[in-house]
Amino acid sequence: MKNLLYALLAFALASCDSKTEKPANILASNDFESLDGWTNGGANASLNKEKAHSGAFSVKTFPGLDFSMGFGNQLGKISSTRINKIKVHAWVYVPSGDATATLVVEVKNAGEDKNALWEGIGLVDEGKSKGYNKWIEVERTLTMPESINYNSQMAVYLWRTGGSLATYMDDVEITKVD
Repeated sequence: MKNLLYALLAFALASCDSKTEKPANILASNDFESLDGWTNGGANASLNKEKAHSGAFSVKTFPGLDFSMGFGNQLGKISSTRINKIKVHAWVYVPSGDATATLVVEVKNAGEDKNALWEGIGLVDEGKSKGYNKWIEVERTLTMPESINYNSQMAVYLWRTGGSLATYMDDVEITKVD
């Protein structure tokens, strides 16, 4: 009886494993918590502890740094099957209408100068409708063009398009919709 009790206790503890598996449809996600100490060069200025939606870190753009750190990878490395649609979801902090920035999703085919896909989510407009000076959710579902392939490169990042204030991004998730 004692051995059965120990076996049940061991099974219960094993099933309470704190590791969570990411759902199969999530292509990439980042809360920027594990980048500190791993980045180098000018991109470090984007990673900050000034504001964060979760944890301690986020990325930002500001006068003098027009592009934030973000996601970039080959489509064939993030999905073993063709991607027809994605949903990009992030939390952004826009202090006012003077913090003009765009959340950019772009896909480039190898060897081509022109983007196969370029979509910008204007964060000033998002702030107007959802409120400034707080963290707001933004998301966009995008249909991938027929021309993309395994070697196409996808990037998701903040682009400062003007203004005198910083804009922040945290908790980015890219999900396969199809």
